Amino acid sequence: MKFFRLRPAEGPLFTGFLDGVHQWGLPGGLCPVCEASPGGLGEAYPSMDLSGWAHRRELAEARQVPLEEYERLRELLRPHAPPGALLLPDSEFGILRAKASGRWGALHLPYAWLLVMQREALVRVRAAGFDLLASGMDLRFRGKAPPVELVEIELHPRGRLHDSCFPGGRERPCERCGRQGDRLPDAPALDGSTLPTDMDLFRLSDFTTVIIANERFVDAVTRLELDGVVFKELPVL
Repeated sequence: MKFFRLRPAEGPLFTGFLDGVHQWGLPGGLCPVCEASPGGLGEAYPSMDLSGWAHRRELAEARQVPLEEYERLRELLRPHAPPGALLLPDSEFGILRAKASGRWGALHLPYAWLLVMQREALVRVRAAGFDLLASGMDLRFRGKAPPVELVEIELHPRGRLHDSCFPGGRERPCERCGRQGDRLPDAPALDGSTLPTDMDLFRLSDFTTVIIANERFVDAVTRLELDGVVFKELPVL
């Protein structure tokens, strides 16, 4: 099985942009040892409705807290999260509320870590046999009706990069919070032993801003002639 990284298509037809956040988010957790936060930019679960959760107000505003406070909230939240959720600091939950502008592809990446689809494209992809988890968004298009109906695709973290693609090796994880400060390599390669066999789309566990599709999904998008993203094959080691 081949695997591909999703990147945004370029050009005047793909200028769609969002400025907003999901309803709730875990705070950043400042580690007393490495003095950083093991952040989870990109990790988002828009299908999680926390409106009835007793602690939801503690996740209402972005903030930085001591690591122990983040860990307390993370464990309180865990029973409500999907299996395998990392729940890293700054991960987000609930629908995305944002200002929107521009022109949108059938698939679209307003940010490298956020996959949006037109509703019509989602219907076609689901009809082709892909059970994607999608959530509506609360979007404002500068005082006019939305040009298309857009949904956010929920992508769960699975798989890792192979250690060999890090020149000099990976950084040692922090003994307290587990954070590794590695930058995304210029030539990333996937660790085949960690890749899921039950998901066609996912984000990497160690780089949650990187979205990966398998060969089956790429073939379907190509066959359906859906635009807005490009696929770059990554080696599997």
